[in-house]
Amino acid sequence: MKAKLLLLIAVAILIAGAAAAYKYWGNNHSSSDDRIRVSGNIEATETQVAFKIAGRVESREVDEGVMVAAGRPIARLETADLELNVALRQAELKAAEAVLAKLTAGSRIEEIEAAKSAWQQAAHALADLEAGSRPQEIAAAEAALAATKAERDRWQSDLVRATALYNRKTISTEDYDRVRTGFDMADQRYREAEEKLKLIKEGPRHEQIEQARAALARAKAQYDLVLAGPRKEDRDQAEAIVEKAQAALRLAETQLGYASIVSPLSGMVLSKNIEPGEYVAPGTPVVTIGDLVNVWLRAYIEEPDLDRVKLGQKATVSIDSGKTFQGRVSFIADEAEFTPKNVQTQKERVKLVYRIKIDIHNPEMA
Repeated sequence: MKAKLLLLIAVAILIAGAAAAYKYWGNNHSSSDDRIRVSGNIEATETQVAFKIAGRVESREVDEGVMVAAGRPIARLETADLELNVALRQAELKAAEAVLAKLTAGSRIEEIEAAKSAWQQAAHALADLEAGSRPQEIAAAEAALAATKAERDRWQSDLVRATALYNRKTISTEDYDRVRTGFDMADQRYREAEEKLKLIKEGPRHEQIEQARAALARAKAQYDLVLAGPRKEDRDQAEAIVEKAQAALRLAETQLGYASIVSPLSGMVLSKNIEPGEYVAPGTPVVTIGDLVNVWLRAYIEEPDLDRVKLGQKATVSIDSGKTFQGRVSFIADEAEFTPKNVQTQKERVKLVYRIKIDIHNPEMA
């Protein structure tokens, strides 16, 4: 935001071709000799309206010379990527909240029962190993061995007969191979049953028992963990993740909001600097808006008149077109300066002047 000489827009706004204005002030009963007459330039505040983020301009809603009210839409950026980013942050927040909710709720009954069942099964397995083989297991293994031996013996008898017949070329090679394969498979089953019976009679090995004890300890620890529920540090971490996701979503929504700009004040669009389709960087002026309702006169007074001018003092300002406006003194410089080249004073011998500012209300532009 900066001040600009109204000379640049005087013809359009005041229907006047000059930038100089004249100010008179004093009480209504004083003579003309008591009034101070100065000249200066009428100035206005102009504001450059820009986006806070980079992007491609989708639309510009105003043109030069248009009067706009504060809050009126000025321009908009393309928002597809920004909207996608908001949706992504919303999904991340939803996932983080689900994790936190699960930790806050604690373990479900089904999870506790499953952990308890696994612990009990591990305990039973260890007890069975420590108790050794039961008579029923030995009897079952012996019966299985006897059955596989009987089957093996039958195939062995068949193999003896098939061998004799094959040697006399009474049976084919395929028939002989079938019998031979049957015997080999029966013999393998017999050997496996024999080894199983041997292991059952020997009972579990020491390392098997130790492994079962370790499995029981793990199952018990898991059950205790599920029963106790999530740890405080886990919940704290989940809460931190949720807060981070919330902050990311707020930032994404803020950036989406930055894709639209509105007029920060009521005034006239003095210039348009960007067209739709152009890519803009943050801070690049899109339009320039001037506040023509509250303008001011920049003038200079000589040191002898300094004591006669007070802050808040009323003044009448007239321009070359003959229009007059009411104003008030809003600023008086503390230090003198040399007379600006574009200012003519009535007392040429005085080279030092004081800058003053007179606020002028211009209701015609409201």
